Amino acid sequence: MTKAERAPAHPGPTGAAPQPPRGEPEHRPVVRVRTLVAALLLVLGAVGLLFVLAQVFSLVLDLLIAVVVAEGIRPLVTRVQQLRLPRMLAIVLVYIGLLALLALLIALLVQPVVTEAQSLASHVPEYQKHAISLIDGVAKRLGITSTQITSQVGGLLGNAASSLVTIGTTLAGAVGSLVLVLVLTFLWLTTAGRLRSFTIDLFPPRAQPLVVEVLGDIAFRMGGYVRAVALNMVVVGVVTGVACTLLRLPSPVLLGIFAGITVAIPMVGPFIGGIPPVLLGFTISPPWALLVLVVIVVIQLVDANTVVPVVMGRVLALPALAVVVALIVGFALAGVIGALLAIPIAAAIHVLVNRVLIPYIHHLQGRPDPAYAAAFGPEPPPAEPTPRA
Repeated sequence: MTKAERAPAHPGPTGAAPQPPRGEPEHRPVVRVRTLVAALLLVLGAVGLLFVLAQVFSLVLDLLIAVVVAEGIRPLVTRVQQLRLPRMLAIVLVYIGLLALLALLIALLVQPVVTEAQSLASHVPEYQKHAISLIDGVAKRLGITSTQITSQVGGLLGNAASSLVTIGTTLAGAVGSLVLVLVLTFLWLTTAGRLRSFTIDLFPPRAQPLVVEVLGDIAFRMGGYVRAVALNMVVVGVVTGVACTLLRLPSPVLLGIFAGITVAIPMVGPFIGGIPPVLLGFTISPPWALLVLVVIVVIQLVDANTVVPVVMGRVLALPALAVVVALIVGFALAGVIGALLAIPIAAAIHVLVNRVLIPYIHHLQGRPDPAYAAAFGPEPPPAEPTPRA
């Protein structure tokens, strides 16, 4: 036997594992039962969590609305608190002021809205006959049959009348949700400071400045979005109501409120809010409906070139594609409420991606961001003491 054959089979200087002899089966690691049970429990836990969230989905939506609204009125609470008042007292004073303003608006608008809704519902058959006769005249000029079109128009107007009759039930449900949101908003304002301090304390001391900046940026974008949208709703609602009054359209207050509410939905809201005034314009004459359309378009163009760029550009800094995707996902998950919440939530995700995720990827690629490196990078070596002379 040669010396090479008598040499023991051990790893070489490079530390490589010995190769199994030829002809023998290679032993592969077997998945243990404990691993399978842990994976099964993990899957069952995820499914259970999704089931629980699905059951309390409406409550989660109310909580998200409360958080967004709270961040919108937080600067007002801070300004009141600067008058050397306790924070709880400042929150109570802001709430009393907002509730007084809300009560004043309800007192001023409920009676006209109910009266105009009843009047509009009572005149729906007249509007239906007028629309059908108008469609018949257009169809005869074009040489087409209009039986199917007129039946569809009649059905749509009948559904609109029934919706106006049941408006009280919808308002009652909205008032219940509003009360819950107001309570959750108050609780968030009173406890968010401690929750924020607790969250910041979970990170290392050198990472806490970055966490403070990220949380502050998220709060600024959410609050700025809420305040800008609220101002935009008031402006568009008032201007649309005045325009509908000058155009002698029926129910101008109701049309103004509807336009103000729908403008809160980005991109598609202005189109939805302009449909009822144009349709009611046809009850006067087709040229009058065209005039109403021109006025509504001018109002929306002025709004789109003043408030909307400020909201989407300076406050949110969201690209148009992100806004569209957020609206589609939000509407698919929770309808109109999901579309309203989609933009501030997308803004928060945008902050996390730009301030945390992208710097982390750059850090892995060897090109660290200065702020991220100072927070989560390797700690600098301790400075050597200078020798005494």
